[in-house]
Amino acid sequence: MEGQQIKLDLVSIENTLQQLRTSIDDLKNYTTTFRSSTSDRLEGFNSDFISKVDALLHSMDDDVNQELINEMETIYQEGKAIFDTMKLLDEEVAEAIGGKQL
Repeated sequence: MEGQQIKLDLVSIENTLQQLRTSIDDLKNYTTTFRSSTSDRLEGFNSDFISKVDALLHSMDDDVNQELINEMETIYQEGKAIFDTMKLLDEEVAEAIGGKQL
């Protein structure tokens, strides 16, 4: 195994975690802001169509969206913990051997 190197692409891992964080935030905004602001805008209208759209918006406010967000949050948190540990170990090993951090 002499001469082989283990390379960690911490920058790519960190970028992927940031993309996941952004996706989670976008989904949260969609599931809360979009529904509530659209529903608020429909309050002044009177028609069968508006009541059906309003019912549709309320049906979108279900546990499935929140469950998905919670699962994504868990994946993000666990991925972040792994990343932080890998980065810390990389720094410690690099310092111990006088090498370059990745």
